[in-house]
Amino acid sequence: MRNHDMLLLCVDVGNTHTGLALSDGANIIEHWRIRTHKDITADEAAVLLDGLLQLKQRRMGDLTHAVVTSVVPHVNRALQSLFEQYLQIEGLFVDHETDTGMPVSYKNPADVGADRIVNAVGAYDKFRCACIVVDLGTATTFDCVSPEGVYLGGAIAPGLMISMEALVNRGSRLPKLERISRPPAVIARSTLDSMNSGLLYGYAGLVDGVLARMKREMGGRPMIIATGGIAPVIQDVSEHFDAIEPLLTFEGLTAIFRRSLSLSGRVEPA
Repeated sequence: MRNHDMLLLCVDVGNTHTGLALSDGANIIEHWRIRTHKDITADEAAVLLDGLLQLKQRRMGDLTHAVVTSVVPHVNRALQSLFEQYLQIEGLFVDHETDTGMPVSYKNPADVGADRIVNAVGAYDKFRCACIVVDLGTATTFDCVSPEGVYLGGAIAPGLMISMEALVNRGSRLPKLERISRPPAVIARSTLDSMNSGLLYGYAGLVDGVLARMKREMGGRPMIIATGGIAPVIQDVSEHFDAIEPLLTFEGLTAIFRRSLSLSGRVEPA
């Protein structure tokens, strides 16, 4: 479903980075990734958003709707003020009470991070099959969806960058890595290559180990979908990834927002 009058602002606030995107209701047409400023004010957010839009020859007045998933409560308050004061629009903040169309088979549905449900919705909306979504960010989350589109649960592990920071901070003689890259061989011949080898292949082993066990529990052949900033780093060394979907969270937010419009009667269901 495409609404030619819609320009939806999608916001994914993580602990380290914040993703922003523009959607026309069917496709993601622009996107940005910035650092999360946990003490940002509404005025600062307005200046930042206005600058990003101007880079694409757009204005804040072009925005018609907003939808947010966030793990940082203070940023939520700043965004709410931004929407009210500068955009004059009502933002949808996805949480456990939001009707996403996906049943949650969790002991306490309120315990599931909204970003995890958004990713699961995005994956099922796009592929319509049993799947496991691996979001490789500050933390790495694994989220399982049944063939019928039920959120089954998942797992949470420390992210690759957290592992790197812990290694450097606790190892007094180890140098700081500017970035993690694939070494010439697993059996490395320098300290930097040894760190890259241990971090990259060790983390791939963690990811593949969890996925192998999840696939056995789910049965069948669930599709493995990776997203998040670290996904391209792990892509070539994982044995399980079927697809890399860097815009999956934005696509999930768009699908949830479309549903909210349909439920409110403002837009006919697709």
